[in-house]
Amino acid sequence: MAAQDDARPWGGFFVIDEAQVQAFVGTYFEGLSVDSLRIAGKLSPKILVVAPEQRLSWQYHHRRAEIWRVVQGPVGVATSEDDEQGVVKSYQAGERIVIRQGERHRLVGQQGWGILAEIW
Repeated sequence: MAAQDDARPWGGFFVIDEAQVQAFVGTYFEGLSVDSLRIAGKLSPKILVVAPEQRLSWQYHHRRAEIWRVVQGPVGVATSEDDEQGVVKSYQAGERIVIRQGERHRLVGQQGWGILAEIW
């Protein structure tokens, strides 16, 4: 682990050392190669932990996409092409979520703690 922040109002995250990216991808994103994920040369693997009934900010990214895999769920995810938040969809453990570059999104905690593997 390279860093962690467990003091967020919604939960926290753990940043995985980039030297461990191959093992991380093999564990959480089977069927995807590290080279296919590497868009800007560097990958940022993380574990996100979201508390019940909490939510991350409404956000988007100009330069990157994100891929999430639900490790423990359910979790909710809202997406939209504009600034109007869409419906919160529920995802269960094992499901993969692809957030496209520029797509607005928000992670929402549901019942129990949600845990996701994230890579971008």
